[in-house]
Amino acid sequence: MAEEYGRVLVNQRTANRLTRRAFLTGSTVAAVSGGFLLSACGNGSTGATPSAGGASSSGAIEGSLNMYNWAEYDDPKLYKQFQSQFGPTVKVDVYASNEEMIAKLVAANGTSGFDTVCPTGPNVPQMIQNGLLEELDLSRIPNFSSLDTVYTNQSFDPGNKYTICKDWGSTGWIYDKRVVTTPIKTWSDFFKAAEGQASRNVSVLDAAVDFMGMYFWANGIDWNTTNTADLDAAQSYLVDTLAPHIKNFDSYPGIQLTKGNYALSQVWNGDARQGLLSVSNPEDYVWGLGYPKTELWMDNWAIVKNAPDINAAYAWINFIMDPTNSFTDVNFHGYNTGIKGLEAKAKAAKMQYFDMIFFPPSLVSSTMVNGIVNEAQQQQVDILEKAKAKASA
Repeated sequence: MAEEYGRVLVNQRTANRLTRRAFLTGSTVAAVSGGFLLSACGNGSTGATPSAGGASSSGAIEGSLNMYNWAEYDDPKLYKQFQSQFGPTVKVDVYASNEEMIAKLVAANGTSGFDTVCPTGPNVPQMIQNGLLEELDLSRIPNFSSLDTVYTNQSFDPGNKYTICKDWGSTGWIYDKRVVTTPIKTWSDFFKAAEGQASRNVSVLDAAVDFMGMYFWANGIDWNTTNTADLDAAQSYLVDTLAPHIKNFDSYPGIQLTKGNYALSQVWNGDARQGLLSVSNPEDYVWGLGYPKTELWMDNWAIVKNAPDINAAYAWINFIMDPTNSFTDVNFHGYNTGIKGLEAKAKAAKMQYFDMIFFPPSLVSSTMVNGIVNEAQQQQVDILEKAKAKASA
């Protein structure tokens, strides 16, 4: 079957998330009904059992694998390789925030049709409590042993009963220095630029915790505060002062900024790296990790409750955790997967923008803070929605 490269049929919401990189990689992925569908052009087999290196099987691998994930989060070449090796057609639907993903799974009440999902750590307990995730059988994921123990047994999921680290990263900014001529060193500088040289040409992440986080990090306030005065002060600034200067709420701004659609963006480190890799003039853009504080997040592989293709889900998680496959994936998405020996291998290979992927432990401990889902969550979401309304007014 002939492959058609770069042919996309997609609704506008998903089109806004697609990046030029997807086409540059020669991807065989086409966006369909808001997701990505890998055509079944490999060996065409279904019901295959794992070959050497695959997950141990409790049955035949199904003919499809339906993922619900963040956009541009795995190398499309690996979808094709997985299909060739194991048989399933891979379909990926994307979301912009954990809140969006959880709301969809709750509404589906066990009938979403998704097999895997990638929640961020603090959201995992909420998903467990709501019965949204299958309990894992780690014996079916032999490559779990490839994961450095620093990234196992997290407080949000002791014993990895429901989740396994996919990757982790942080948040900062990227800007066009031809427009923003005053260097940005702190979140306070980010706000000054947003209200000044980059006004109405600014994007911020379409995620309540990150949007709120900027204000708290800039002002020395606990990111996980539930104090009413803190939340009200954040709302006053973010909605009344900052929002009128915002052009868009965009969880994947890296490519958009380097295409000239923004002059300044709040951005996750891997997405910023993808933006820099997409242009011929990366020297015109400046990446900075959030300071004096910023977030430390960990996204995690999980299997959705009542997953229709559970054997395929296990096979995929084990496949993507293979050290060779993980190296390929990191080079694509730009986030540390925590696989043993990965950092040394990436350094030896002179992986581009290495410092945007692998942060020194001293920097992690001094600037990065874990998030918590607490009773302030609904107010944070409300503040984000108010800011969107104000920005579009």
